Amino acid sequence: MRRVLIGIVLAAVAIAAVIRADRAERRSREADARAKAAVERAQAAEARAATPAIRGVFLSADEMGALKRRGLTDPVSQLRSDLEAHGSLIPVPGVHGGKMGFYDRDGVVLLPGGYAYAPGEDGHILVHAVLRYDVAPGGKITWKLVDAKRD
Repeated sequence: MRRVLIGIVLAAVAIAAVIRADRAERRSREADARAKAAVERAQAAEARAATPAIRGVFLSADEMGALKRRGLTDPVSQLRSDLEAHGSLIPVPGVHGGKMGFYDRDGVVLLPGGYAYAPGEDGHILVHAVLRYDVAPGGKITWKLVDAKRD
């Protein structure tokens, strides 16, 4: 009788151990699944991050579409090119015979809402400029200086 009782207790302990191991394994699988889902969400968020497809361009697809509807076939290139012709917007005179201008096309950063940052220079000094642009139907671009500071 005593051996039967000991056998039943040992069987119960073994069953309890198996149940605990099963629960632990299930929790581990669930934790692994949650971790995998979290990694996938993080990777998807990184892919959607506001990393511009073109260096220095932070315009949304909607803004790019609006610029195209206004007549710009290649908004980024056309805005940067047009700004090159507006060096007179820089409120700092050139020195040592230099002429102020927006010569660094790749340095122009197109921002949401019709704004742009552009470095202006004359070969001797640097001016940081924030500008506002507007594109009229037909693709005519106008620029206004918002602020500028000599470096």
